[in-house]
Amino acid sequence: MCSSNDSTLSSGTSGTSRNTLENTISESVSKTNDGAKKKVYAPSPKHDKGGWGSSNPIKSQSEGQKLLETGYPDGKQVYNVTKDGKIVKFQPANTPNNEYHSYEVNGPRDIPNAVLQKMKKGWPDKYK
Repeated sequence: MCSSNDSTLSSGTSGTSRNTLENTISESVSKTNDGAKKKVYAPSPKHDKGGWGSSNPIKSQSEGQKLLETGYPDGKQVYNVTKDGKIVKFQPANTPNNEYHSYEVNGPRDIPNAVLQKMKKGWPDKYK
């Protein structure tokens, strides 16, 4: 595919040019496939017991992160269901680390219809 005169792909310098090309391709693919910053779960004291917002039923950092990553996005918010069957809404905190906090949703009227339909399809039979 390339001629032996192609200096960009030659291996005359211990493969440095080839490695540089491979790194460039790899970086370009990772930017294309992963353009968005990873969402990070960060609970807010506002939603803890004694806080002034709706309660947060998520019990641990790892549970919150998993629910955030596997949730149903709608605009900037993400929705999911805890093991206890409680619906939570993740709200972006507008931080440089792309942090989201969560709180329990009061009922289906507080969830966009499109999200409810996706949740219904993804829920186990006992939630249908």
